[in-house]
Amino acid sequence: MLDVPRYYPALELETIPRMFIKAAGKFKDKELYFMERGNTKQQFNYAEGLTRVRNLAASLRKIGAKPDSKIAVIGDNCPDWEITYLAIQWAGATVVPLDRMLKMTEIRHILENSDSIAVIATAEYVEIVDEALSGVKRKFTKISIYENKQSKEWLPFDRLVSEGSKLDAPEPPENLDSVAAILYTSGTTGQAKGVMLTHRNIASNISGLYECFGFDSSDVFVSILPLHHSFEATCGFLCAVVVGAKIAFSPSLKSKDIIDTLGKHGATIVLGVPLLYEKMAEGVMRNVKSSSALKRLVFNTGMGLGKVSKGISKAMFSSVRKALGMQNVRYLVAGGAALVPWVGSFMERLGLPIFQGYGMTEASPVIAVSRGKVMDIASVGPMLPGFEDVKIDDPDENGNGEIMVKGPSVMKGYYKNPEATAAVLSEDGWLRTGDLGKLDKRGFLYITGRAKNMIVTAAGKNVYPEEIEAVVGKNPYISEIIVYGHRNEATEREEIHAVIVPNYELIDQTKPGVSEEQLEEMMKTEVFKECEKLADYKRIKHFEIHAEELPKTTTNKVKRYLFAKKPIRV
Repeated sequence: MLDVPRYYPALELETIPRMFIKAAGKFKDKELYFMERGNTKQQFNYAEGLTRVRNLAASLRKIGAKPDSKIAVIGDNCPDWEITYLAIQWAGATVVPLDRMLKMTEIRHILENSDSIAVIATAEYVEIVDEALSGVKRKFTKISIYENKQSKEWLPFDRLVSEGSKLDAPEPPENLDSVAAILYTSGTTGQAKGVMLTHRNIASNISGLYECFGFDSSDVFVSILPLHHSFEATCGFLCAVVVGAKIAFSPSLKSKDIIDTLGKHGATIVLGVPLLYEKMAEGVMRNVKSSSALKRLVFNTGMGLGKVSKGISKAMFSSVRKALGMQNVRYLVAGGAALVPWVGSFMERLGLPIFQGYGMTEASPVIAVSRGKVMDIASVGPMLPGFEDVKIDDPDENGNGEIMVKGPSVMKGYYKNPEATAAVLSEDGWLRTGDLGKLDKRGFLYITGRAKNMIVTAAGKNVYPEEIEAVVGKNPYISEIIVYGHRNEATEREEIHAVIVPNYELIDQTKPGVSEEQLEEMMKTEVFKECEKLADYKRIKHFEIHAEELPKTTTNKVKRYLFAKKPIRV
């Protein structure tokens, strides 16, 4: 058991709604939410937010929500998405957040598999939810955030909030071991798996993060990452609302809007995937490159001094931080994918401390995170408080092996999938992460690879090759397919590539005499047609055509390792 660094006392663990209620009672008049988007403006203090959550919880109870019910939510980040999350749990039910980038068939699978009785959606997603439910016999209650006037089947969100004020509020749940949320992650068999997280799981992760960073009511968060993602949900949303912090929402995901929102609201903590910080760093360098010779000299001098003294470079770059909207930022947190080392060093020299974390949905999600003054940009830091039990399984001569962890944030299991649960979670609570890593003498964790075939995109999206293969491989003109991650040396980002063996027999029958060039164009059309059934981030970017059967093991499994760095033709 490791001794992990802590800088603040642990929080008292309660169910998520009760932790929010306690904060709202303490910070009644403090601003909770601000959003100005199009014609919609929402601004609530904690007392108003609490009333909104309480009223919606009462209405959800009236329409059938009860302990162990599941209710899904899909939509763009906004105050009422978070109000919905808390209200579902206050009603004693389990929230099922949906990835807004999913295709209709994927949404249908999750709604059916999760046994959801209702779905709450922002207006932009009403149509796709209706499509997803068109072939489902079971009755669903449908609620629209920001009233959609085109469908009478959808209940207006604001009406439920208003009507709830006349109802008795249900008692918030007390059982920390009840399931708070089911988050669906891509599955290796082509179907998403529902990760069951209890109130104890999530609350323990929040407490562990608090012990590292001590965020409080003076902090301002800006919601950038999608709320269905466990990183944003736990670290950017719930960590804020249990301590009385403010959350501001950007009008859009355009760089200018994000920067304006950061600056206007005086953001103090920013959560993002490494790609966000990479884009910011590249933007700064472009501006420097196009500036005068004197400004370039001053900038480069400051960067050089930053290697010696962070204090000097921080003083020199105050105008740069202001231009990024980060004049009040205490620190940045990167998660969801590996942080490119030069980006971390660049931000540090600008006077923006950047901490890198490691985790997975099954761990609620943070497992390790860098913090304090002892930093190693190559490491994801020490273990999070609560994950003192960590071991490297079957290490090689360099100490690399599969990372296994045990602690109060480890999931209950996969919903209705005991086989998948048993494959990663032992009876005594050890979680196999599927990632390779090693620990140094200080207890710092280093991620050295992935034991699984999972691809992590630059935006932090987890993509399973088998899921893509299951969809694209159904095309009759494709005999075999293997999907893998390929690192683009120019951009240092991982892309989705594939090798495809055409069904030459069928092609000869239907398109006799086809040339090699025509075959390539035909396969492009077929592959990209099938990819339209997948979310954008799951789509194949490049592929190579093989004329021969893919190399296999004696057990008839494709030798994936042979394709890790294959050149791409198409």
